[in-house]
Amino acid sequence: MTHKTAYIWGPVTSFNGAIAAALVMKGWHVHFASKSSLNILSLSPLDLTTQARSLLDLALGGKEKARAFQDRLKVVEGPENKKSPEGKNQKYDAIIFSALPPNFDEARGARAPWTGGDLKALTRSHKDTPIFIVSSLWGGIQKDGVVPEELEFGRRKPQSQWENTCQQYEQRLLESLSGSESVWYMVRLPMLSGDTKDGSTSRIAGIYSLLRELKEQNSKPLKGKGPLKLAYNPDSTLWFLPIDHAVNTFLRLLEDESRPRICNLVSTQASLNREWLSHLATVLQAEEIEAKDPDDLNLPSTLRKMLIDDVQVKTRNLFEVSGRYQLLPVVADKEYLSKLIDYAESMHWGEPQSQPQETTVDYSEKVARFYFEEFVPEKLAQGALKHAKINGHKIGFKLRASSFPGWMLKVKPNSENEAMLTVIDPAFDRPDVCFHFSGMTLAGLIQKKIHLSRALLMKEVTVEGNMLQVFKIAGLIEKFLKDFPLSKEDLAKSQVD
Repeated sequence: MTHKTAYIWGPVTSFNGAIAAALVMKGWHVHFASKSSLNILSLSPLDLTTQARSLLDLALGGKEKARAFQDRLKVVEGPENKKSPEGKNQKYDAIIFSALPPNFDEARGARAPWTGGDLKALTRSHKDTPIFIVSSLWGGIQKDGVVPEELEFGRRKPQSQWENTCQQYEQRLLESLSGSESVWYMVRLPMLSGDTKDGSTSRIAGIYSLLRELKEQNSKPLKGKGPLKLAYNPDSTLWFLPIDHAVNTFLRLLEDESRPRICNLVSTQASLNREWLSHLATVLQAEEIEAKDPDDLNLPSTLRKMLIDDVQVKTRNLFEVSGRYQLLPVVADKEYLSKLIDYAESMHWGEPQSQPQETTVDYSEKVARFYFEEFVPEKLAQGALKHAKINGHKIGFKLRASSFPGWMLKVKPNSENEAMLTVIDPAFDRPDVCFHFSGMTLAGLIQKKIHLSRALLMKEVTVEGNMLQVFKIAGLIEKFLKDFPLSKEDLAKSQVD
């Protein structure tokens, strides 16, 4: 049975994660780009492989539900890398290049303008695949405040750092596409908010800081009667769209051979600020939300500028496809806004909550010796690192401020690539690459409470050796630590005399 395959390049944002989930549920196979763990050292605009996987599982409804689709969703190094299997042989039905998050306060937005070179590499390696560029409304605002549906126009001076980022991102991508033979399309998104069914979202971002501030302001004991005050333009529109509406429309564009070249994907029944804020006042049981400057709310500066900015959006192409797809308009009414607030409150407005402390073990030499002399050798005997390319390198592990000589991972004598771990003999053994760490850091690494890539970045782990070898070997060690953490049962064994 044949199936379609899409490739998504970008971090796992509120949009990208939802698109990946929707595609696999429709029967597509999806390859999601990531970078190796060590690319965090070069400030990669992409998520680490393990982080991307966990975020995609979340988009699919959790690990248990994600297992049903595990054969359809792969996290890959990327087809722009010609040495990877995807770069050599993989054919795609669609490439979605979406490096810019839809909400100004989502992670990795500032890095999006750096990605023009990656898009150029993709167009070279996949000339016959349609490419869908996902941008932002704030990347294409003209001097008159209108977001057009044309390719060539003069952009206004950015009104915020976010708008500056969006403009740089869109312009650099268009420069990368200049002269390209690839067929490409552009979809501009507004901010994204929760699902219309239950208000759910993978990111409490964008308009949520406004909803929270207004709700908390209205709940203050000494507030008394009277309207809530907010600095906003009643006759302009704050552009946001429910995530499910954005995803459904985008999927129809993806499968439509008659799609427009550029689509500004907003609501076909957008509300003025005075209209939707009136609905919000009713939900909050407030008298009204009065346009008053200054107000007493603690809001991000970007959102403040959006609330007073008068941005209008051309939607002729959108209305054409909405009619063809028979898409119903979406309205920010009382019912929808109530769902957004209820869901955000159930998720504590996205703030991390303290978790019950797990049983952990502090460092002791007994734990270290158990780990390197019993636990790791047992995993090696069971086939761990069987396919790892150690290539004859001797890899050392030494504890700081310890008289113990440490341990060394190397290839067994008379074997092609079978690994073994031994205690270092200071008189004869000299590792090619050697990791140095404290006992506390070791305890965190082996229990998967610290990631090696972060420990290297923060210099909690230092390394001696050729840097090219270090990068390759650190990725190998990171994978072993991830795949084989010490369990509670293992920790109990380490305490037995």
